[in-house]
This record gives sequence, C-alpha cells and structure tokens, in this order.
Amino acid sequence: MTEKTWPRMDLKLVGDWGIANFHTILGILCANLRWRSAPGSTFWLKMGSGYRENVEAVGRGEADMAITTPSHVGLSWAREGRFLYQKRAYPDLRALGYYPQDDRLVLALRADTGIRSFEDIRRKKYPLRLATTPHDDDTLMTCAVDLSFRLHGIEPEDIERWGGRWMGETRPWVSIPQIMAGEADALFWEAISTSWWHEVAEKVPVNFIPFEPSVLAQIEREYGLKTDVLPKGWLRNDRDIPCPHWGHFAFFCRTEMDEDVAYRITAVLVEMREEVEARYRHLPRERAGMTWPIDPYTMWQGLGAPLHPGAERYYREHGYMR
Repeated sequence: MTEKTWPRMDLKLVGDWGIANFHTILGILCANLRWRSAPGSTFWLKMGSGYRENVEAVGRGEADMAITTPSHVGLSWAREGRFLYQKRAYPDLRALGYYPQDDRLVLALRADTGIRSFEDIRRKKYPLRLATTPHDDDTLMTCAVDLSFRLHGIEPEDIERWGGRWMGETRPWVSIPQIMAGEADALFWEAISTSWWHEVAEKVPVNFIPFEPSVLAQIEREYGLKTDVLPKGWLRNDRDIPCPHWGHFAFFCRTEMDEDVAYRITAVLVEMREEVEARYRHLPRERAGMTWPIDPYTMWQGLGAPLHPGAERYYREHGYMR
C-alpha cells in the first residue's frame, strides 16, 4: 500500500488542551494521514482532558480516535466499567498502539512539614494544602490520588476535616509551582519529566513519600495500576521512592473502525515515529515530555484494550509482532 493508492479518510480525533503532547502528536498524525489520503479527506482535532472526556468521546461514537494515559488502566477501566466508568462501560474500545512516556504518580511534601510517610500524615492528622488535580469525576488521576490516600487509611474527606484543603487545577504549570510559592505544602502529581518538577526539586527541599508495600501490592492486584519507583536522584531524591507507574500515551478507537483505516493509522504511527521523536530529542530522555525512542516491537504490548484487527495486521505484516 503506497501513499498514492490510499482512499479518502474522514476522522475526528480528541487530544488535549491544544498545546501539550497529545495535540502535538495527533497534529503530526493528521498531517501525515492527509498527505497520504485522497484529496478532500477531513481530519477534525478536538480538545479534551486526556482522561474520561477522551475515552467517552470515542466510546460514545462522537470521535473516531483519541489518546489517553496511563496506557494500562486508561482503557481497561473503561472497558470493564470500573471506578470512573461505573455508570457505563465501553467494551468495544480497541487499541492501536502507544508512544512511550516514562512517568510516575508521586507525592511530595515540603521538608519543613517534617512529614516523611503516609503514617506521619495519618498519625499527625496533618492539614495538607494539597496541590493536585480537580476533585471531579473526569480525571483518572484524581481517582488514583483518592485511592492512594484511602488505601493508606486516609479518607479523601480527612484532608479538609483536618484543616487542609484541595487545591485542584488541571494545568501542571499552575499546580506544581504552588508548592514553590508556599501556597501548598504537598504536591500529588505525575509529569515527573517536566521542567516544573525539576524546578521544585532544585528550589524547595521536599520529602518524597514512599507508598507502603502492602498498598502497592493491593493497587496492582485489585485495581490494575502498575507499580514502579521514582529512581534515586531523578528529582534529587536521596533514595528510590516506591509509587504507581503513570506512563505511556495509548492510541485507541472502537471495534467498528474499518480495518483498513486502522491499518493505515497504525502505519503512520510507526512510520512517522522519527518525526515525532525529533520534537523531543533535544532534551535528555528523563526530561522529555515523551520518552524516546519509539519502539514498534513493543508499542503494541501491555495496553488496556485488545488491539484492533487492522493494527494487529500491520504489526504482523511488518515483522514487529510474531
């Protein structure tokens, strides 16, 4: 199949706020699909939250394709109708692949609080001024933050009951600096590769709070969240910090997508990978918004939904999947 033989395509896709990784990647994808498709092809790129909004837009048929993160639970929870998706499941979601992002969900407190563990928070009933995502039902990360506290014996309602407050914000460049400004004394967030996290580590003494082993085991066993560590020295931390993994950008669609269309999208995701990597290679891998290189031999593995048959056909025909 060559560029000249590709027929017309008409796709609606959902990215992020319009200025971050998802929109950048989908913009490159749309451009490459347009150049390979028949004249008159249309590609509509809608802004989204990256989480539930993206998943439900595809699940309800309002969009053909979107990205979400983390790749391993962002789709599985929706397909199974769990947690955020208890009111409605989307079993027809199918994966096309993922682009790598080496990320974690971590909790950090200003060192001057004296807090070094979840047990310290429980015992002292510490009034956390917590910079994190909005306390709503759209954001998968909010669900994971609540779950993390609850499994450590701290109900989300305890934060305010003990005199603290939730400082919810969708934009990391607004939320993360709040701990530097002294407006917050705790930060529960992902995006550990961003300059904002590194600025926090350089300017404010913080204690990274390790997840308790039994909690991490329960998170993985019962909720499907992979576990990981924030490696020693990544953010000037003096030890490995056990925490949930929060990585990879999953591309997904529905079962009803035409197999040939899914094949062509997957072809471009693989074949344009160097063009995408070029947007990030000027940064060290640990500080890049997307981790490079993109590996087509692994980018179909470990996703929270089965591969679409068209995507699987592409990976098999090109020797990336055996």
